[in-house]
Amino acid sequence: MRSVALFTVLAVCISASAAEAVVDAQQRASLLAFYAQQYPDEPAARTVFESVPVVGGRGSEVVGSVETPPYRGHGALCRTQRTKFVLHGEGKQARWQEAGMEYYAWLDRGTCRAVAEPVRMLQRVPDAELEGVLLYQKPLLERARLLMAGNTACAPLRALKFALAAVDVGAAAPRAEERYALVFKSDRDSYVRVWLRKSGAQYDAWNVTCPPVL
Repeated sequence: MRSVALFTVLAVCISASAAEAVVDAQQRASLLAFYAQQYPDEPAARTVFESVPVVGGRGSEVVGSVETPPYRGHGALCRTQRTKFVLHGEGKQARWQEAGMEYYAWLDRGTCRAVAEPVRMLQRVPDAELEGVLLYQKPLLERARLLMAGNTACAPLRALKFALAAVDVGAAAPRAEERYALVFKSDRDSYVRVWLRKSGAQYDAWNVTCPPVL
């Protein structure tokens, strides 16, 4: 009975995107039932279905993600998490297998409503730090455009329209100091990593790299 109720609630909260996989009602229901069985005490807010290339093979596979309701973090910060599942097999033999968890955040001083494109956390970041990083993303991107002009890989991308896709922690080069990085995705599916330097309570764009993928 719980699975049926869960499906009824989520049926009106399905996320749509250009890369959304074509799944039928039975596959949707089976994912929700499997999730409810694995996480009986974890409520769900919506599902996201994607068709992704098979790693090391040919063709594509269906990946379904179940997202929990948003919850309040530090200050204006909102968080949620998605549990990912891969569909193996076809027809009655199809089975879902858990494939990890992803964490997301965004700013909302209101009621922490779900957003279509939350920012993914590639590494866990403390709330207080994350709020500041997200708050200054726009001026940091504008500063990064100046740095992109002097980077051979990034220069052709500097005039594109970017949106913040992820926050990472790492080093821009081998043996370099680890820093926070904002990962922006362009409207042409290219990426720029803006490595940050903290100055007092604020951040500044320190370096940029332009990897081909997230």
